[in-house]
Amino acid sequence: MDWEFLREEQQWLAKQVHIPEKQLVFAPHDLFFAIDIQYVAEEAYCAVAVFSFSGRHINTFVYKTQAGIEYKAGFFCFREGPPVLRTIRKILNTQHFVPSLIIIDGHGIAHPRGLGIASWIGVKTNIPSMGIAKRALLQYDGDLSQERGATLPILRHQKTVGHVLRTQENVKPVFVSPGYKINLEQATKVALDFSPDYRISNPIRLADHAARSYAKGERSKEFTEL
Repeated sequence: MDWEFLREEQQWLAKQVHIPEKQLVFAPHDLFFAIDIQYVAEEAYCAVAVFSFSGRHINTFVYKTQAGIEYKAGFFCFREGPPVLRTIRKILNTQHFVPSLIIIDGHGIAHPRGLGIASWIGVKTNIPSMGIAKRALLQYDGDLSQERGATLPILRHQKTVGHVLRTQENVKPVFVSPGYKINLEQATKVALDFSPDYRISNPIRLADHAARSYAKGERSKEFTEL
């Protein structure tokens, strides 16, 4: 694998990322996709939970495809991006659901080279995107307050690119960053609004559960196979 080429590709794609100052306007009936993947060897089991901004769960779709490249730290977007992109296109082409936002279990611009999986997907689809990750890729300083909604800035080159976010009181935080065409303040609000009960947002939790079940060969009325 030509890692230097991929490094340059990542840096070039990072230059295509646009983070607006103004917040987007989402209507209650607008849709968003929440995405997670499970892997079995080089097979990717992708799940996309479709929600409206009113909080209504529309459906969850699952799709089996091949992973991208082998795993290497810092280059995860090239492994996870292609199967996610195939799944999104499959939904667009066969189900005709068009999201106003994509939320993915991963990072956006809070990445050493400014391009995590959420940013990669945003650039490739031209759809606003954001990441909610369980672990940070960049260092941050300070003591995060224990109350729900508390934040700390995540910095890259002295610029705030993400938030350490406490979604539940006295529960360890998640790491939110904009991916593409959404700003940090709005991404943080979305992450908090859709995490009323648990550390991980409900749509991502649902996608994670579906992907895990599908990877185990289970079939369920709770998701639709593409």
